[in-house]
Amino acid sequence: MAAYEAVLYAFYNNEVSIDDGEMSAALADCYLLLLIANYLGCTRLISKPIEVALLKHGQDLFRAIRDKPHAWLQLACHIKSELVFRECMVHLVGNWKVLQLERAVKDRLRETPGLRALVEKYYRALQAQCRKLELAVTMHYPGKLAIPVEDLPVKREAYAKDILVWMALSFYRHYLNQRLNTEQGRLAKDSGYALYKQLGTAGEAYMDKSVINQFHTKFPMTKKALNVLENHLLELKNCVKEIVDRHAILKANCLLDVHRFPVPYLTCTLFQREDFPWLNVVVEEPVKPKKREFQRGGNDIARQNLHTTRAFQEHGVDVGEDEDEDEVSGGEGGFENNEDESDEKDPRGGPGPAKRVRCE
Repeated sequence: MAAYEAVLYAFYNNEVSIDDGEMSAALADCYLLLLIANYLGCTRLISKPIEVALLKHGQDLFRAIRDKPHAWLQLACHIKSELVFRECMVHLVGNWKVLQLERAVKDRLRETPGLRALVEKYYRALQAQCRKLELAVTMHYPGKLAIPVEDLPVKREAYAKDILVWMALSFYRHYLNQRLNTEQGRLAKDSGYALYKQLGTAGEAYMDKSVINQFHTKFPMTKKALNVLENHLLELKNCVKEIVDRHAILKANCLLDVHRFPVPYLTCTLFQREDFPWLNVVVEEPVKPKKREFQRGGNDIARQNLHTTRAFQEHGVDVGEDEDEDEVSGGEGGFENNEDESDEKDPRGGPGPAKRVRCE
């Protein structure tokens, strides 16, 4: 009864109240209101009040979307909420490798045609963005390492001066390629979030003292040379950090406060407005019925026969001439006339046509 009252009060611009105790109960309340509104034929009227009531929950709503983005995505389609739909897409795409294996997610996305294809479209775009970042990092040469002097061609003595920089770069790429080959990059379940987070933090977030000592064990050098190598590694990490920031792979494009409520996947998906499902509905033009071809009816045929008969009469032509010739016959010097037939009247009420006799 309260749900019916909430829908009816919405006609008078009254606010819709949503359960603020638990967001799962709030989701059920929203579906109940939509069910009643659909029955009453006022879904468009109740959609905006539902969206406003949900957004009042703030971070509680966004945390609920983070936990079950597929359930809230369906609701966003019903109320046509761009904000809620975009938030759901960010979490679905970022955690798609895990969510696509859940049966509940598959069933919910199947209810609205085109939703799964839309998620996979943005997931492919995210993978392309990750691949682009990995290529940029593995192909990076710091400073003037490639061309140390202006005089070309570069002599080997010029390259030899930067031998420790080359060793630091080789060591760094060796470590990074190990992570990528063991599927810790874009092929990981988190689409490389953990690795990219380390690259974007730099410093001691990765390749710390323990890793450097392993390198020193395999390639022993003096303590001074090891310190110089360490400094070159820190500079290289800072260069990679700038590359990660430039690609915006760790940028959060969701309304969830990821600093207070962190998520273990990428949230950099930037959803385009033209991809909202309700904006791409193709309205079929009504099919115009074909014009009925004119077919002559009984009145038209009778009218044509009458017109033909009158035309023969005007020109003195008898339509029954052949039959009269058989009935009227003459011998030598005589004739025969049938008075009964000559007295026959026309079926239309007038006198019958004049009979011709042949005389010799």
